[in-house]
Amino acid sequence: MGVITWRRQLSVGQPAIDDDHKHLIGYLNELDAALTSERFQPIRVARILVKLLEYTKEHFAREERIMQKVHYPKYEEHVHQHREAVRLVSELSNRFSSDPTHENAEKLYKFTADWLVRHIILQDTQLTPYVRGVWG
Repeated sequence: MGVITWRRQLSVGQPAIDDDHKHLIGYLNELDAALTSERFQPIRVARILVKLLEYTKEHFAREERIMQKVHYPKYEEHVHQHREAVRLVSELSNRFSSDPTHENAEKLYKFTADWLVRHIILQDTQLTPYVRGVWG
């Protein structure tokens, strides 16, 4: 694992979306810190997960409203990716809830961190020409 650092390649060029992505990365870094601390505390991990999941849902809704506003041509495909990510993260969260082990928390962190960075770089940056100068 490791801290995720905001970098230029992650910028979509729309302040609301970029700020959301920075917040999500912050939650992932909090989760990383909880997983690498000397003493594993499942309740600490659970609290971070709740914040991460809630913020993710808010972010997806905000991003989808912006995509609709600018008539983004790949809107349906993008929304499908969001729904699939929520489904998979929910499954991993449920697994952690019923068996709050370090291993289950790591699986959740790894999937979410990998998915988020890959999604921002490969999908969200395609929004750039449509959303520059558009406010959420």
